[in-house]
Amino acid sequence: MKNLVLAGVFAATMSMSANAAETVNLDVINKIRDEGFNRSQVMETLQHLTDGIGPRLTGSPAMLEANNWTRDKLTEWGLKDARLEGFEFGYGWTAERSEMFMIAPRRTQLYALPLTWHPGTDGVIEGEVVHAPIRSADDFSKWEGKLSGKIVMVHSVPSQKPPSNQVFTRHDDKGLEKITDYNVPTGDPEAGTEGWRKYKSFFYELEQFLAKEGAIAMVRRSPRKAMLIEATSYQYKAGKNATIPGIGMAWEHYSRMARMLENGETVRMSIDVDATFYTEDTKSYSTLADIPGKGRRPEVVVAGAHLDSWFVGDGAADDGAGVAVVMEAVRILKAIGVEPKRTIRVGLWGGEEQGYYGSQQYVMDHLVERPENKDEKLQYMGSYEKYYGQFPMTLKPEYDRFSAYFNLDNGSGKIRGVYGEGNAAIVPIFEEWLKPFHDLGADTVTLNSTSGTDHEPFDDIGLPGFQFIQDPLDYGSQLHHSQIDTFDHVYEEDLKQASVIMAAFIYNAAMRDEKLPRKPMPVAPEVPVIEE
Repeated sequence: MKNLVLAGVFAATMSMSANAAETVNLDVINKIRDEGFNRSQVMETLQHLTDGIGPRLTGSPAMLEANNWTRDKLTEWGLKDARLEGFEFGYGWTAERSEMFMIAPRRTQLYALPLTWHPGTDGVIEGEVVHAPIRSADDFSKWEGKLSGKIVMVHSVPSQKPPSNQVFTRHDDKGLEKITDYNVPTGDPEAGTEGWRKYKSFFYELEQFLAKEGAIAMVRRSPRKAMLIEATSYQYKAGKNATIPGIGMAWEHYSRMARMLENGETVRMSIDVDATFYTEDTKSYSTLADIPGKGRRPEVVVAGAHLDSWFVGDGAADDGAGVAVVMEAVRILKAIGVEPKRTIRVGLWGGEEQGYYGSQQYVMDHLVERPENKDEKLQYMGSYEKYYGQFPMTLKPEYDRFSAYFNLDNGSGKIRGVYGEGNAAIVPIFEEWLKPFHDLGADTVTLNSTSGTDHEPFDDIGLPGFQFIQDPLDYGSQLHHSQIDTFDHVYEEDLKQASVIMAAFIYNAAMRDEKLPRKPMPVAPEVPVIEE
């Protein structure tokens, strides 16, 4: 028993020592709070991105406009070497106009939008509708020879269930406690990756099957009710583009047509879509800029968010909010005259929505070399998926000088803490950094990992990459990839709070004596030995 007590005292002492060793300059924190709360420009930045520029689909003219505007704005604020860094992507695309009607058994306008990277109709097309739910390639044989000349509804209609009342939420103590309870990894770590591969590849496989069968258009059901429309698709790769029009339709209108067909009625639709492909330049871009550190080859701290969005809304919560917060954070630091020890770098990434293209390209250009996975199963995947987990991994000179990456991309809710990504050594450091912001509701550090943001390409190569814990608001319930992701659904108080905390984290990482601690380097999986 005595040994257990001593062990506990020793552990507590070590924890206090780690916390005591991490100092926070509260004078600078005061200046950050004053500038960020009293002279903020975060809402003006976000409004220009959303109301002014609008949807920023990767490869589109609007995305390039956003690249150039953010580059020029960061230069105006005093950052150095503001630049665009390109990556090979595929075709750009825009939809200028669309009208969809059910024209029989009665005429009514449909709530629907074109699927990204599908062609326009070159005038109005009309056709009979058939409901052919297809969940995988295993279902193709059921519909061979039955779809020629038809407009094909490809999703099933789930049974009716009452909607959830939790549309807009914030984390409470119980929810944050659940986030901090560590989820011990179990099962096959590659299972999630394989599911994502099948999901993205099926966009190509399904459209190619429908085109081969002579269908004249495809209709998908949006995943949420309340007339929310999602129209995401992934056929942007040059030479692999969709050849038939596709639309994403509101759940309710889709379900109505499915019921009519089930009742034996003949349903007909008209579709009229003007869409443009941009094929001359298959590259897209990220925006980068620096607050230079001291010395000839300073270490680097990077803060980022993804500048691209889907086209149906204005990309306010996903991820214009993150972009505006990161930009505001470095504006704050420039405004208060910070001269960092390490270079502070902004990364506003392109191509996140299609597979972390911009952040992965940064990793490959600056930090490591690793072979591309040439597996035919990955032919439709993005940059990150083709390099994920590949060995050997050769480190570039900048790898050792990299300190940390901080990301914001879970909507526009305020910061409540940070995911530690399994890095036990980072927890006491981040706990100290958050203490000046407990009054703002930010006090949670968890060893759990999160996914789906641009921190992953950094974490995957053994570098400290982190995503903040944010209040959900109505991001997942309504906004994510829907047509109502607009400026109306972001809130000044949340974005100011997030900007101040982001600025403080960047400053602390740039000024501490040592780089942030790292997890063990990733290692190549063992190849089983097959005995003769």
